[in-house]
Amino acid sequence: MSFIKKSILFTFIFSMFLSVAYAVSFDAEAVPIDNKIIIDEFATFQISIKNNLQQNDEYRIYSLDFPTWDVRTDPIVNPITLELMPSEEGNIEIVVDPLKIKDIGTYQVNINVKSKVTNELFGIPLKVSIMSTDPLIQGYVPTVVTSVGIPQNINPKEEVPIKIILNNQNIIDYPELIIKIESNLIKETITTQLGPKEEKTLELKANLDPLTEPQEDNLVVAIFKGDKSIINPIVRKIEIIEYAEKEVISEDKKFFLERTHYNFVSNNKDYEGKFKIETTLLGSIFSSTNPKTKIVTEDDKRYFVGDVKLENNAMRIDITKNFIPLFVVIILLIVVAISYYALRSPLLITKQAKNIVKKEGGVSEMAVILHIRNRSQDKIKDIEISEFIPALVSVGSDVPIGSLQPTKVLKHERKGSAIVKWDIDSLDASEERVLSYKIKSQLSILGSFSMPATKATFKSDNKSFTSSSNRLSISD
Repeated sequence: MSFIKKSILFTFIFSMFLSVAYAVSFDAEAVPIDNKIIIDEFATFQISIKNNLQQNDEYRIYSLDFPTWDVRTDPIVNPITLELMPSEEGNIEIVVDPLKIKDIGTYQVNINVKSKVTNELFGIPLKVSIMSTDPLIQGYVPTVVTSVGIPQNINPKEEVPIKIILNNQNIIDYPELIIKIESNLIKETITTQLGPKEEKTLELKANLDPLTEPQEDNLVVAIFKGDKSIINPIVRKIEIIEYAEKEVISEDKKFFLERTHYNFVSNNKDYEGKFKIETTLLGSIFSSTNPKTKIVTEDDKRYFVGDVKLENNAMRIDITKNFIPLFVVIILLIVVAISYYALRSPLLITKQAKNIVKKEGGVSEMAVILHIRNRSQDKIKDIEISEFIPALVSVGSDVPIGSLQPTKVLKHERKGSAIVKWDIDSLDASEERVLSYKIKSQLSILGSFSMPATKATFKSDNKSFTSSSNRLSISD
């Protein structure tokens, strides 16, 4: 035998060996569950697969006979796969739907099972017998491709938009189709027409009870011609979400008094949390709340914050802003200010020390300046200024040039104190006079000492008044 023939033979034997090795990587078979149907029914089979490998493998099940036949699972899983561990055997049930079959007879539907690990492809023929074609319409299998759009997360306080798209794949005329939309919470029925090869979009709004509790649900959409379904019902998972919110139910505004009533509502009767209502600095000071709250500051904003305690899914919150105390305080301040300006003395005396001379660590000499000003709009007259000089110091004999000379200097012989007086005939409105004198001390005054207030008597509108200055405090 030549070398070439030996090589060909070896290659053939090696290929056969590989084929046998891969052929036993998994076993697959189909067991009929119901394969004798009428034209509008679905055949069902159980596909059994055994993994003969020493590792996990995933098997994909599919058919190339679409659109004549449709192979799927119920509920629909796409792609159809089955994952098995080493030496494990598993089953999956499939549905076979005759889409374009019109005659009675036995048909073969080819199913492929493909290994993900070895890429091996195993074909399984399925035998389906059509026993009757009575349900055909105008000689065609009713095929209406349907899609359903609905939000997965639903707030029960809001309308639920539902969108259904119908696509008639055949030339069948449907003068009346009944579309039923059902779940535990939604029940709607639509009647429509669908012409040959027509595509139609239907939109509707469903309303739920706003207090529907959070839960998961399945929405099923089925289409009927008469009393027979012409599609495999479509199932969509939906979820009712939890909400918790407050809203103003009433506002009552009166003079410096404002009452606002809120309603806090949740579709979860066991809701536990806090409510938060924005306020202002004045609002937080002059407001009362029911139930009681605390003030919290976040991002430079103030809030009333309190615990939520629901009763029948709701809770009332009352906030009363009472600015009457603030108004009363403002009125009192205005009255005090008016009274002060009305009753204050028109003669203002300001006393200050200047040119302080220190000796041996203490004050020995200084000048006292008196500012006498008429702060009223009327003329005042017969002004007599009296300045008490303590015994600790004595009045100097020199008076600054331009300053009004004292009219009297009265000394108390025993106590050593003195009283200096000045007389001013009159002061016009806003007119001011400056009085000045010097005081001396034989001994330096250590520490601090003060001089009493300067007194004045005067007349305004033929009435006699008195006025006093500030006390003068000096420290070394």
